[in-house]
Amino acid sequence: MGTQQKSYIGALTATRAIAAVMVFVHHNGYDIFPFKYGHTIFHSGNVAVSYFFVLSGFVLYLAHINKPLQYAYYIKKRIARIAPLYFIGLFLTVYLVSRTPPWPADIKQQIIYCSLFIQAFIPGYTTCLNFPAWSISVEMFFYVIFPALLFFLRTRIKWFTLLFAALFILSHVIHLKFFPQRYGLSDSIVDPIFFNPLIHISQFMIGMLGGFLYKKIEYKPMKVGYVPVMVFVIILFLIAYRPDNVSYHVGLLAPLFMVLIIAIAKSKSRILNFPFFIFLGEISYGFYILQHPVYTLLDMVCKKFGNMPSDLFFYFSLVVLFAIAAILYLVVERPLMRWITKRG
Repeated sequence: MGTQQKSYIGALTATRAIAAVMVFVHHNGYDIFPFKYGHTIFHSGNVAVSYFFVLSGFVLYLAHINKPLQYAYYIKKRIARIAPLYFIGLFLTVYLVSRTPPWPADIKQQIIYCSLFIQAFIPGYTTCLNFPAWSISVEMFFYVIFPALLFFLRTRIKWFTLLFAALFILSHVIHLKFFPQRYGLSDSIVDPIFFNPLIHISQFMIGMLGGFLYKKIEYKPMKVGYVPVMVFVIILFLIAYRPDNVSYHVGLLAPLFMVLIIAIAKSKSRILNFPFFIFLGEISYGFYILQHPVYTLLDMVCKKFGNMPSDLFFYFSLVVLFAIAAILYLVVERPLMRWITKRG
């Protein structure tokens, strides 16, 4: 049983790399070969952030359901996992801002909000500085309230499910009401309906429900991986043929992501359990959080030596970013987590 559990965690870890690359392509390369042939899908690659939220709830539930949760130690581990590379990304972004003076008049507020992981709560600042970090601000909120949600799920599963359903419906009623007119609205409306942690909380909660369902389903590994593939194809179809007035940004696909995660966890995927792909998943956080400053710095350096073709630069930056993420994982992330774990 222990080997099986390690296997499915590895498979899910590998999917993080796929999701991180989807976001990177969304930001920098949906018109690059071969992604331009799936333009609609890769232009919507930011839906992978929703997958991260669901997966986070699923993994945290499984990690803590069978053992007591000591809040101080739990928070220390979460901060140790998130903060080092987060602040490296923030420092690099502030450096980039300093390269193009004058400084923004509110640069101090931007740095303070980002340093406290609260930018996603504040209209006008949700994507300030290292803009992908808005999702880390949301994740940090999830981490803080997770113990309370876990207790609620353990003791009141029906009420937890009803609360999830209410938040899921409410968030999409609000989001889809304003989404078609988003370009004519102020930040005070647009930022809360796109980035506020409360509008994303249902995605994290359905991930926890997925973990609960996973534990309830008898463990019978699928001999063929057609179920995850089938669910994945359905998701790609829904992304490719999304109506213009519909948005997936706040988790409309979250129920399907939950099904996909359970299906992958129950299956035996040789590809996703291949050590190299698991390693890519392990370093994917660094890849994700450093994508903006590293890509921008590489662009600045390359322009000093002449323009590189856009396709070549995209793949060059992709490889460099993975290399930097790997180095930081080996010399910063993994040693720090081991040190925290030993100290208990």
